[in-house]
Amino acid sequence: MSSEPLLNDGYRSQPIIYGSVASSTTNSSKAVSTDDNEHVHEKHGPIRTFFIICNLASISLANTAVTGMLIVGIPEIARQLAILDYLLLWPLSISFLTSGSCLLAAGVIADITNPKIISVAGAFLLGLSIIGGGLSHNGHWLIAARAVQGVAIAMCLPTSVVLLTASLPPGRRRNIGFSTLNLATVVGQSIGLVLGSLVDYSPAGWRFGFYLCGAATIVLAISNCFVLPSGMSNPDFSWARLVHDVDWIGVLISSASLGFFSYIFTKMADRVDSIQQPENVVILCSAILLIVMFFLWMHRQQRTGGVALIPNKLWTRLPFLEICVIVLLQYAVIQSVEVYFSLFVQKIQLLPAKDASLRLIPNMLIGFILNPIIGLAVQHVRIDYLLTIASMLSAVAPFLLALTDPAWPYWYAEFWSMLLCGVAVDVTFTVAHLIVMDVFPLNMHALAGAVFNTASQIGFTGGLAVMALISSACSKQMNGGIREDPESLLYGYRAVFWTCFGLMCLTSLVAAIGLHTVRKLGGRTHCMQ
Repeated sequence: MSSEPLLNDGYRSQPIIYGSVASSTTNSSKAVSTDDNEHVHEKHGPIRTFFIICNLASISLANTAVTGMLIVGIPEIARQLAILDYLLLWPLSISFLTSGSCLLAAGVIADITNPKIISVAGAFLLGLSIIGGGLSHNGHWLIAARAVQGVAIAMCLPTSVVLLTASLPPGRRRNIGFSTLNLATVVGQSIGLVLGSLVDYSPAGWRFGFYLCGAATIVLAISNCFVLPSGMSNPDFSWARLVHDVDWIGVLISSASLGFFSYIFTKMADRVDSIQQPENVVILCSAILLIVMFFLWMHRQQRTGGVALIPNKLWTRLPFLEICVIVLLQYAVIQSVEVYFSLFVQKIQLLPAKDASLRLIPNMLIGFILNPIIGLAVQHVRIDYLLTIASMLSAVAPFLLALTDPAWPYWYAEFWSMLLCGVAVDVTFTVAHLIVMDVFPLNMHALAGAVFNTASQIGFTGGLAVMALISSACSKQMNGGIREDPESLLYGYRAVFWTCFGLMCLTSLVAAIGLHTVRKLGGRTHCMQ
């Protein structure tokens, strides 16, 4: 197994003050040790390990299942709750907005307090918010419940990462843990689509699925009190330290900027021309200014020796910068390909939504197969080769869809597109966590998990907004401003697929060039030197 350092530029010799802890990068490299006895917790047996991984993954599964149910059931839910047209997408998108705004804050708080407590509290809140959504009597209640659900999952996602790294030493078990977290989203989406189709046969209708997922999540929260390892509290924690040793200004600036961007992206994905409204222009400009302010604040904190949430020095390290770019681009592409393929099936081929869901099955199937394989094999393959090949395979999906004739049978091109679409994301999920875990010191792994999830959230929401803009502009250009006829819609959809193809090719190039120094990760003998 390779023991080459991830970075070869002396990065480990420079002291950096991270989000809530003054830390030396040299010391942090020693924390990621090849000796299991130096690990945070005692070595767990296979049964305990199984329950730790499954319990953490099941929280993501329940959250994704609810989203899947909403995707299928939103027309019926909107009819029963009398949700107005301009609010139709908000039950789906509001949770992404709130979670994206809260991820970094949740990661910092978990690192300085106790990630187990934050995770369990987040799971309880998640279960209650899902049940609250099932009890909704109107659209505003459902939207509010989904907003709370976003905050709750923001508490769970980064803490799942730190709980895995603290419970499992570097090696195959940890790799399987990361791949299982991604597998849970695939399984959750599948369960959500099935429940969304079947709940109409139950007396409670769509509410039954919410009650089922909410109750299961509360049971998981109770179980996690006993399953997750204890002793996770920071021995140096104090309320005064929580106030003074956290870069709260950086947290507030980043959270506000991400919230503004998520809001604008959501509005644009719903209606492209909404960006022309004065209030939305102000919000977009504010988001951009806050991003600039964030980097200036990080520079000021580093210069004065203060605490910096995400030091600017990290962005000069190619593996960290480029894995964030890869995550953002890949999640933007896969979300856009899935959404516009569904629109292609329904609006061009004139098939019902149920058929569109069925045609996405190969995408889920490859996730079932590939994630366990990645967890077992990632430590044996060079990372740059792995990500480059995976990105090239996923680039085939939008390429085929851009060439697809609506009259062609499903098996000619659409099947292969859906089969290859998610390959890159399934591989990148595990690899990105391994890279980010090595860049951040051991006592900042919750923040590291928050950085990854923030990049993926921006990819999801930003990708859809950009693709909606491209599709709308091309469709209007095709037919003199009329974009509802099938020919102009198809022209716009193909423009989206070609854009996704170009972005995925760019991802392949970034992986091949930017990650050539990474070599292998995920083995017991790997450490940052």
